[in-house]
Amino acid sequence: MTSFLSKLEAYGGETLNRKILAIALTAIASFVTVAFILNVQAPLGGKPEPFIKYNFLVEIDGIVESHFMEVEGLNVTVDVIKFREGGDQSSPMLLPGLAHYGPLILRNGVTASTELFDWMEETVDGTMVRKNLSVIILNAEGNEIARYNVYEAWPSSWSLGKLTGLGVGPVIEELVIQYEKFEPAS
Repeated sequence: MTSFLSKLEAYGGETLNRKILAIALTAIASFVTVAFILNVQAPLGGKPEPFIKYNFLVEIDGIVESHFMEVEGLNVTVDVIKFREGGDQSSPMLLPGLAHYGPLILRNGVTASTELFDWMEETVDGTMVRKNLSVIILNAEGNEIARYNVYEAWPSSWSLGKLTGLGVGPVIEELVIQYEKFEPAS
């Protein structure tokens, strides 16, 4: 055994031992760092995780088709009224005015179902049918984590997306919906 150690030292064994020790210490430090990172949790009252935007569905009263590719326009804006009191020439007071909602725009791949177009056709024929609907955000497991209820909705526009011989992907239909109010479900 001594002859092996003496040969190892003759070929730079001390340097080799230092390299092995350095590699071992680096591996242990990396393992401890990874274990620490995996066990760290956000402090109480920390920043909440944002919801992912690609996992959602839309429920519309009486319409089965609810898997849309895009939803946009769930918003509210309040007019600003400028008011000046008496002879005050400095700056006007700002007051809230009327609230405006939407419009909500739904985009979907065209299927054999004509439910969305039929709803639009009722508006065109003058027999507008108002419906309530919900935009539902789901977590990765498909469970509901947020819901926005939209009230007194009716379609104001339907369009078929651009068709092209060079394109790939589904044909898209777009439905623009006017609504009077929305609120997050409690």
